[in-house]
Amino acid sequence: MILNDRQIYRSRQNGVALLVLAILIAFTVTAYYFSNISLLQVELENDKQTRTALAKARQALLSYAVTHWQSNDRLSLIGQLPCPDSNNATPEGEQNAPCGAAYANAIGYFPWRTLNIDALYSGDGECLLYAVSPAYKSAPVAAINPDSFGQFQIVDSAGAVVLGNIPEDRPVAIIFAAGKALGGQARNHVNNSLCGLDYGNIAAYLDDDGTTDNAAIDIAVNNVIDRFVHKYDGSEQGANPLNDSLVTVTHEDLWQVLDSSITSADFNIAMKNLTEAVAMCFAAYGLNNIDNNLPMPAALDLNGGEYRRNTDYDDSANFTTAFAGRLPYNVSSANAVSGVVGTPNIYSNAFCDAIDLPSTIAINENINFSNDAGSDNGEYFDLWQNWKDHFFYAVSNRFKPDGGGSAAACDPGGSDCVDVSGTKYAAIIFFSGLKQVGQSRYAPPFEADEKNVISNYLENGNPADFPDNSGTGDYDIVGGASNDVMFCIREDMSVVECL
Repeated sequence: MILNDRQIYRSRQNGVALLVLAILIAFTVTAYYFSNISLLQVELENDKQTRTALAKARQALLSYAVTHWQSNDRLSLIGQLPCPDSNNATPEGEQNAPCGAAYANAIGYFPWRTLNIDALYSGDGECLLYAVSPAYKSAPVAAINPDSFGQFQIVDSAGAVVLGNIPEDRPVAIIFAAGKALGGQARNHVNNSLCGLDYGNIAAYLDDDGTTDNAAIDIAVNNVIDRFVHKYDGSEQGANPLNDSLVTVTHEDLWQVLDSSITSADFNIAMKNLTEAVAMCFAAYGLNNIDNNLPMPAALDLNGGEYRRNTDYDDSANFTTAFAGRLPYNVSSANAVSGVVGTPNIYSNAFCDAIDLPSTIAINENINFSNDAGSDNGEYFDLWQNWKDHFFYAVSNRFKPDGGGSAAACDPGGSDCVDVSGTKYAAIIFFSGLKQVGQSRYAPPFEADEKNVISNYLENGNPADFPDNSGTGDYDIVGGASNDVMFCIREDMSVVECL
């Protein structure tokens, strides 16, 4: 069959149309495919940036813990972390201290400027957020030592704890990367700011998945363990979407990088000097009354008080039993009968300043316990404050607040004075170092009290005389591994290391 020109033209048109249609379909499929690839790539890049930012922030925080105390040459700062950036009282990225109540968690922006790094952003362009436990924040100060635990836990989508069931695993700090704003989150970024200056609006960044609210920290409420959940596959969908990422610094993480700091020769010397200086302070108390009388100990369990709080270390008003216990801070019961004119806080008295240690004849340390006074700017008081739960004290019956003291010397063969290797003393100050194998030092309000068990601190038979109801005791060092430091107060109120 012979086709005419019109048929040939139509056939060509149909062919071109089919070709165009095929090309359009191919372009559409390709565009769809590559748009999905692009979205996936963007998502992957965002996740990568988020992970990188969180890792850098975590490392900066650990580095700060290691170098901060060194650069300030203050052992009392070991373990301390900055407060968050929580208001505009300081430049962006600078910590705002104090942060919250004494034993409350704190939250805000990550304090990058304080850590001497640049601002860090999540893959969605948000500055990182940061929460810190009370024992570790720079202010207000709560006792910080390796027996201080965090107040955070990480949970799964059902609210079950996956990190922090035991105190050693509980995070002391958490760094958050907020994802893009979800429904109901209204973020109020300030123009020309690095991080938005959106203080007090944490709920617009951290999410509530219906079981766990990541923004629920109340910085005014003490003794709370706050819980957090991070995003997981499918968590950005549903009625309560979640896109928060986070990293933690656990108690174990922090003290692992600080191990060389608290086991160094310099640290051990400083704590030995502190113990001797404390003994000198108590001996000076004895010299400031007629009979060289000394305070009674505080109870091992502080009568249910708070181990982190100085003012709960009260000397006993009972002068007939419990002659061994914790080292008191408040000595008002002794003041009432010993004739000492001074403040109830023994360390704030002038006789506890300008202390020259007798063990270092060639050096005048000029140690001061009055906070922020003297040549050491109260460093020894701050150091004692952090480690006060490690100090213990035994006083002789003869040298108790109403005991007569120097009116009659200790009977060498009697039982009215404490004894170390056959030598009688008026009192003994003990410092217990890092816990040994088999010792555990958990404390309320989150765990049962183990700090009221003296064998969790002292070794080599020394716990046997706590509490000492007779006013005497055999505190012989019997050998073996021990990190107890002991300084004795003689009858004339001089101080010597008891070995």
